[in-house]
Amino acid sequence: MPETVEITLESRPELVNLGLAEHGLHGSEAYALPRLWALHLYFYTVELEVGATTCSIVPGTLTLIPPGQRMLYHYPAHRRHRHFFVLFRLPKKGPKVAVPLCQHLPEARDEILDRLEHLREVHQRNRSHAEILFWALLWDLAEAGRSARQPPPPLAGVIDAWIDERLPGPLTVAEIARHAGCSARHVNRTIKAAHGVTAVQWLRKRRLQQAYTLLIHSTMPIRRIARECGIEDLHRFNKLMRAEYGQSPRALRERRQEREGTPWVSDRI
Repeated sequence: MPETVEITLESRPELVNLGLAEHGLHGSEAYALPRLWALHLYFYTVELEVGATTCSIVPGTLTLIPPGQRMLYHYPAHRRHRHFFVLFRLPKKGPKVAVPLCQHLPEARDEILDRLEHLREVHQRNRSHAEILFWALLWDLAEAGRSARQPPPPLAGVIDAWIDERLPGPLTVAEIARHAGCSARHVNRTIKAAHGVTAVQWLRKRRLQQAYTLLIHSTMPIRRIARECGIEDLHRFNKLMRAEYGQSPRALRERRQEREGTPWVSDRI
């Protein structure tokens, strides 16, 4: 399996299914889609085997898997891991465009997620419009893939991925430093340079960002969301979310539902 895949983009793709999925409760999981392409945007860390290629997935990684390829995930813990998926068909004939099988796009993760969420909303009303939007996204990913091979994530990216994987439990700067193989002072300097805040402030912010994502993109109960993000005290969780986003968790969720006009639907792909 090469590290790039050849796709036909001369005419628009046919959307089959899309949404937010949960995996990882069973450790290693294998999937194959005989007739469908699969695009995934990840919010966690995992090792993925596609044929003979091994992809090191981190938050912000996007994969594009051709039909018939076996996907084998090695989940590090028996708990829920969430990603956004799009299943689609492409024309079999026409000029081919090379797109990376696996792209690390951490800085573009939120923008891509917004585009995918908008795509899902439009798909419920107008399939043709949604397919045109997805067609544009595929072209953008092809253009992004024209750049040189991406280097391994820098230390800040490694730290962020490790933090995101462990948000449900207690975390200290000392633990982060041990994982990163450096001093706590260096962890603070790295996070300060990358994000403009201290390590403790960044850890709290990542918990709240993850909580916001779950509030907006799932129907998970608010108390469970708080626990998933490492905040056991619901009163403290409400206070922190209000300070960060200006509204309570319930108000944030209700505002999104009013704007969409439709409930969130979970698909497991």
